[in-house]
Amino acid sequence: MKPNKYIGENVFKVDAKDKVVGNAIYPDDIYFEDMLYVKIKRAPHPHAYIQKIDTNKAESLSGVVKIITAKDFPNLKKFGLIIKDQPVLVGIGEKTRFMGDAIAIVVAKSKEVATQAINLINVEIKELEVITDPFRAMQEGAPKIHEKGNILVTHYLDKGDIKKGFEESEVIIEREYKTQHVDQLPLQVESGVATYDEKTGVITIWAATQWLHDTQADIAQALNLPKEKIRIIQPIIGGAFGRKEDISVHIHLALAAISTKHPVKLTYTREESMIAQSKRHPLYIKAKTGATKNGILKAWQVEVVGDTGAYASSGPAVVHKGMYHCTGPYNVPNVKGVSYAVYTNNTYAGAMRGFGTTQMAFAYESQMNILAEKLKMSPIELRLKNAYTVGSTTPNGQKLTQSVNVIKTIEEAVKLAIGKEGVNYEEKR
Repeated sequence: MKPNKYIGENVFKVDAKDKVVGNAIYPDDIYFEDMLYVKIKRAPHPHAYIQKIDTNKAESLSGVVKIITAKDFPNLKKFGLIIKDQPVLVGIGEKTRFMGDAIAIVVAKSKEVATQAINLINVEIKELEVITDPFRAMQEGAPKIHEKGNILVTHYLDKGDIKKGFEESEVIIEREYKTQHVDQLPLQVESGVATYDEKTGVITIWAATQWLHDTQADIAQALNLPKEKIRIIQPIIGGAFGRKEDISVHIHLALAAISTKHPVKLTYTREESMIAQSKRHPLYIKAKTGATKNGILKAWQVEVVGDTGAYASSGPAVVHKGMYHCTGPYNVPNVKGVSYAVYTNNTYAGAMRGFGTTQMAFAYESQMNILAEKLKMSPIELRLKNAYTVGSTTPNGQKLTQSVNVIKTIEEAVKLAIGKEGVNYEEKR
């Protein structure tokens, strides 16, 4: 393959023309003549018991067709990507766990009326302590956000002999790192249209998803329907970056279509999208790294706490994967780690580009820079000394047999940086 075949070159994008000239059909572009509009009444408090839901004023508003609460569908099951822990609707006597929890579905003749109606629904609650810090959630005696406790899952990592590794280390550094929530911010917010065929019982949903068949299965199990009764048509996605792995408008649209027998549309506002849909996991990382005086890594130990928010989503996999990448692309013979995915009352966290490795890269590359400074060594030299090659073994025991170009990548990056800017590396620092 020609070097740099794509980098810095114009690459043909097959769907660019339709998007530029306005021919691309996004979910919010889909219309039916007798279509109704849906809005969701969200939780008034991130952690509270629902004591009463009064929809009388909203139902009397002209243009409101139907208001759906949990009592209208008592057999709904929870949904979720890995663990089914998220309710479709939170009913009386049940608990809200973040501000995005759905309390009621309003169906109206216009989105303006639907928006007005959700503000007329009165929800009485009993407030509980709001837990936004995963370390508070992990404390003994902290209020349980879910019945089984606030630590969703714990994973361990063990390679070599960590005690021996630190005994052989002549320089040891220990630091703590914290990353923040990040919104994936696709241009197209969560949006969809659904119809219900009374003759066949098939619900057809036009809404973006990154896991079409898993989404179909999850909707079906939540509604207690066979999968063949759920048909999903994928429109133009409008950006996702991991965010649209999770269900958003899909089940609420299905319930609205079943209840009204009309085509229905639901499009989040940007504010609603920010509150109700997944974010990148904040990770708290404690890292300890040991090396010899000549810069050979000997030991690496990490403790990772991931804030998965109110619901699991991809949390068990994201936090786990982040820990497995704790040494980055560098050889370390002795590695030990533990990671916790923890429930809080924050907006739930899910998939985003890198799936946990982006957060961990901040920690391990910072460790390498600090270690280089401590060793009075070039950070480039330190990285080249320890970089993966064919035959290297990752912290979880995977032997790398091909396509290992870390050294070449570092060398090319250095060449490009120096050549283009006309300065040497030390000056650039």
